[in-house]
Amino acid sequence: MSSFSSIGDLTRPHQLRLGQYTLKAKLNRLTQEVTTGIKSDIAKAVGGDLSEISHIDSRLKILTTLQQNASEAGIRLEAMQLALGQVQSLTDDLGPKLLVEAENLEPSDLILRAQDVEQSLRQVFNALNGNVGGHYVFSGTQNDRAPLGGFETMLSELKIAVAGATTAADITKKIDAWFDAPAGEGGFTDLIYQGADAKGQQVPISSEHHTGSRLTANSPELRDALKGMAIMAYIASAGQTIDATNLRELFTEAGGLLIKATTGLTSARAELGQQQARVTQAQARNAAEVTAFSIARNALIGADPFEAATALKETEASIESLYILTNRLSRLSLTEHLS
Repeated sequence: MSSFSSIGDLTRPHQLRLGQYTLKAKLNRLTQEVTTGIKSDIAKAVGGDLSEISHIDSRLKILTTLQQNASEAGIRLEAMQLALGQVQSLTDDLGPKLLVEAENLEPSDLILRAQDVEQSLRQVFNALNGNVGGHYVFSGTQNDRAPLGGFETMLSELKIAVAGATTAADITKKIDAWFDAPAGEGGFTDLIYQGADAKGQQVPISSEHHTGSRLTANSPELRDALKGMAIMAYIASAGQTIDATNLRELFTEAGGLLIKATTGLTSARAELGQQQARVTQAQARNAAEVTAFSIARNALIGADPFEAATALKETEASIESLYILTNRLSRLSLTEHLS
């Protein structure tokens, strides 16, 4: 047995390892291209000029953000529509009914009816305090908290505000003033409303458009509905301390306010509908632009799927052949060593 190995014998293991490394690197590259559909060497694919692909990638990132903004805005606007729908379904029927009941029901029945409306006011509170993903849709810019505070607190504050009033006109006037009192004067805005003004709050949803609703639980359209029901809640708490004449007049005042509120709610919902349409249009435009840029991106750096798959199979076959060869050479070397 010879005690020396030729130069070829000494370099053979190195050559095999180098071949294995090269084939594995090629396998990884082709696997990535087959999986992603993108060439692994982007700089080579664009001839070293990365400006166009960088512009496309930057635009696609912006479009992704805009599309997410539009989606979130759409969800928020839909939640607001549903809540206003609940409020309007209560006020549409209630206003005219109160006008009729003011003339036809006995005082004791009017008080019972007022108690029913108080429960409806609780439902309105719950609807306006709804949230989407922890964000309260009627709280304006302060959307991490419910827009309306405690219901019982509002009833207590109303009693304080109305204290001393004896006629239906005075009671209505004081309730109206309490709801409309500017910030800092101890009314609804200070004591019950917990949100913040939403005017000017706009979110970009496409290259050309922004969206944002000014509507909050403190908007006039909603305060009118709350006023009408609040009069009924006051009747429910005051009960028989109100004489029949004033009781009927309060029903009439409440009915009139709720009819007025219906008009305001209809306008508010129409405004939301316009915002929803704008969001839908923006989403369609964004999607079309994403498609166009994606096609352009693929034309620059996309890997041919058939070519990449064929090369991948050939590389796998080469690796398998190399392993077989390595195994055979290892056996020959062992036989030579033992002989």
